[in-house]
Amino acid sequence: MEMKARHIPRLGITGGIGSGKSTALAYLRELGAAVISSDDIVHSLLRRSDMVERVAARFGAELVREGETDRAALARVVFADEAALRWLEHLLHPAVKEAIADWALAQEQGPRPPALLAAEVPLLFETGMQDVFTYVLLVSAPDALRRQRSEAKITDSEFSRRARLQMTDEEKAQRSDFVFDNTGSRRHMKEFVAETYAYVVTADPPAEADQER
Repeated sequence: MEMKARHIPRLGITGGIGSGKSTALAYLRELGAAVISSDDIVHSLLRRSDMVERVAARFGAELVREGETDRAALARVVFADEAALRWLEHLLHPAVKEAIADWALAQEQGPRPPALLAAEVPLLFETGMQDVFTYVLLVSAPDALRRQRSEAKITDSEFSRRARLQMTDEEKAQRSDFVFDNTGSRRHMKEFVAETYAYVVTADPPAEADQER
């Protein structure tokens, strides 16, 4: 017998590099939300044979290693070439949106649906993905602090290149339902996330007009 899907609120989590999005997502998981990361989806897509073939056809076979896309090499190429980046975005973003929608539907049709679905999407507004979600949470932090948090993962110049491709936090805040300024303690974030979770799972879904951002 096919399980009937029920509505579960969907919370999109966004923010700049080093803002603390992943930490917020982890706290939501602890509270019982089903969670997914668009970065993990992208990693999976870049291992898919059809995607590997298209990347190799566009950028060369040297970007393929052991049958998978060499993500580090691909990043070096696209972040140095805006046209290449736009090509990759047009390839991946629709697939990411579809994967999140499919994942959400599977959760809704499952035998024990969670109270909340949460997805971490760094380029949520930039890719027009806000219509997938009932609410959006922006995790914000000053540029200098985000650079400091990111220095172990990417160079300062790469941070600057990636940041230029994103909306400012001010722009994102105007479109978000919840905004957390992540400049304090982890306890402060955990409390904010818990309050957001409690609100979202008990609130009536917003009218369609209210969801237009």
